[in-house]
Amino acid sequence: MGKHRDRAGARSDTSHILAALNAGRLELAEREARQLIATAPDSPDARYALGLVQLVKGDAGGSIPWLERASHDRPGNAVYRANLGVACLRAGRLDDAVTHLNRALEQDPEYRMARYNLGCALLDSGRAAAARDNFRRLTEQQPEHAGYVCALGDAHRELRDWHMAVRCYRKAIDLDPEFGRACVNLAPILMYSGQVDAALELARRAIELEPSQVSGYKTLGDCLSRQEAFDDAMDAYADGYEVDPGSALLCTAIGDLWLETAEHVEASAWYRKAIGLDAGNIKAHCGLARIVGDNGNTAQALELLRPLLEQAPDDADLQLALGDASWDDGDADAALAHFRAALALQPERISLHARIAQVLSSSGDVEQAVAEHRLALVKNSAAVHSLSGLAVTLRGRLDDATAATMERMVKQPGLPHTRSASLHNGLAFYHDGHGNYQTAAYHMRLANSSQWEGRSRRGWKYDPERYADYVTALIRTFDRAYFERTRSLGSPDRTPVFIIGMPRSGTTLTEQILARHARVLGIGERNFAGQALHTFTKARDDCDISSLERLQHPDPERIRELADDYLGTLDELKGRADKPGAVRVVDKLPDNYSLLGWILTLFPGARIIHCRRDPRAVALSCWMTQFASIRWACKEGHVVERIRQYRRIMRHWREVIPDRFIELDYETLVANQEVESRRLVDWIGLDWDAGCMSFYESDRLIRTASITQVREPIYTRSVEKWKAYESWLPELLQPLGAMVEAEQDGQLA
Repeated sequence: MGKHRDRAGARSDTSHILAALNAGRLELAEREARQLIATAPDSPDARYALGLVQLVKGDAGGSIPWLERASHDRPGNAVYRANLGVACLRAGRLDDAVTHLNRALEQDPEYRMARYNLGCALLDSGRAAAARDNFRRLTEQQPEHAGYVCALGDAHRELRDWHMAVRCYRKAIDLDPEFGRACVNLAPILMYSGQVDAALELARRAIELEPSQVSGYKTLGDCLSRQEAFDDAMDAYADGYEVDPGSALLCTAIGDLWLETAEHVEASAWYRKAIGLDAGNIKAHCGLARIVGDNGNTAQALELLRPLLEQAPDDADLQLALGDASWDDGDADAALAHFRAALALQPERISLHARIAQVLSSSGDVEQAVAEHRLALVKNSAAVHSLSGLAVTLRGRLDDATAATMERMVKQPGLPHTRSASLHNGLAFYHDGHGNYQTAAYHMRLANSSQWEGRSRRGWKYDPERYADYVTALIRTFDRAYFERTRSLGSPDRTPVFIIGMPRSGTTLTEQILARHARVLGIGERNFAGQALHTFTKARDDCDISSLERLQHPDPERIRELADDYLGTLDELKGRADKPGAVRVVDKLPDNYSLLGWILTLFPGARIIHCRRDPRAVALSCWMTQFASIRWACKEGHVVERIRQYRRIMRHWREVIPDRFIELDYETLVANQEVESRRLVDWIGLDWDAGCMSFYESDRLIRTASITQVREPIYTRSVEKWKAYESWLPELLQPLGAMVEAEQDGQLA
């Protein structure tokens, strides 16, 4: 395009406009273009020049009418048609962009920039396979062009061909080490695949190369957060926020970091800011739902998340959030489905294999759980959670080479606490399986100290004295007079059955025995009682003593409403489990032992089963288990005091409501399964069902840490296993031994 004669015979010279554009003098170029339009209003070149100026200035919508008219007047000009396609691409008119760019290529099949932009339009419109074909043709024509190679990587990424995406990005960086876009696109893939150090280096390089692009800061912060360098991560996000305070992506990342450190008020504010910038920001909505779930209302969290599936069924973060919330709610089937969906969407998220394996183990499919862990290790041989998962599942059957790899990894300097905890935990199970109890105890101690250190950085706290005060308040609130006052409240329905006790005391085994009955449904661990109490008392947290004062004057209508809500939930769960004829539904959340008075307020006729076990066996099992949410299991003193308070509140229930529950000793159940099983079935008011003896044949998914022992016939090898650790865990076991001896002597301990 240079000098052309318009229809009126006037000449239109646009070379000076192009020169101004090339020199970056946009205001001059626009002024000259408008002057040219004024003198030659019918000139296609003048219209094109003004449209091009508008496009370069960032006004894609304003450029389109000028470029359309120019292309109409010069239909054979591939350049005009291609830039019209680019304008439509930048304006979000993707179908029009594809149409115009295809026409440009029909006119000039070797027009590479038209083909490149066509690939971009196809990619943005969800046609990744067609985009890949266009980018591949470009790389074949010009294999040393880093931009084309990177674009091919983008297409492979959208097609979830992560291996090819990584290859392309690495090649683009090899071709042009200063190519920031390839660095910032490769970094998250490496991060999700567990190669955090490499991702960190790429993110820093991307920021150096393109300091105005917020994606580099976002990835840098994400990597630092995974390394538990939370202050540095916040600095990275803050630097990016200074570059672009209108970035919903960064606002969400900042919210995620506040949530990671349990600062819910700050997290909520940033999520809401992100949604204000982008109402469709799924990750921010997921963050708000997680806050609700973390505050004890999992059902409400799910209500917030499920509608989002209609607008974003292919969002991996949403599927992950739904999986976590479903797992917290005790719905293992839904959790597994959502985790698998997330992994299908983002196969590079290796940690999802460990999540899936956990659910599979809970269903008794240990073989497939092991296979899931091994699949993760094929992708990354240093996938910590799958290494540990294998060790916990296989114990002494873990191959020595894998154990040696874990031993080497756990000695690496600067290893994040959560990874260190996971590795030490796996090694504890490995050595326990081989009978190396001193070494196992050593790894247990390091696993728990590392977990506490890592979790405390994320806001974990536990105050044994505060919990003791809460138990005192429970005892004061739920006295004999309380039960006399509330005898007629709640629902008379006898469907609910609650299994209570300390974690690892046989609650899962007991539920499995009952759930094999034809007329019983087991629903795992549901936090109904705690959520209902929070709703009724408006408690600030689980140990809010002041909120218990509301129970002095309970509202009968509200209590009945809460009870009916739960019964409605049970009916829904019966339908979902295809067991509508179940007349008893078993909830086995162990911590409900503290809420026994509240449960009987809602359901005076509910059947309660208290599972007891030697406190030393309970303590050892909890000490070996890395719970996701139990905060008292990481320090010996915390475990001992928790057990002390549990035994204290149970003594109180025996004194004030001795006829409202039965007690089942784990050791007695193991020694005489049929007699105790018959007693359980009789207590819940049903006739005997021989299927209860084959509890281990159930195919139910169970949300519990007690995964494998409920998938085989009852065994006795764990009954007094704690004795092997008496010499190696004295701070944990000796105080509990003294507690048992004091009770045997008729003293309170």
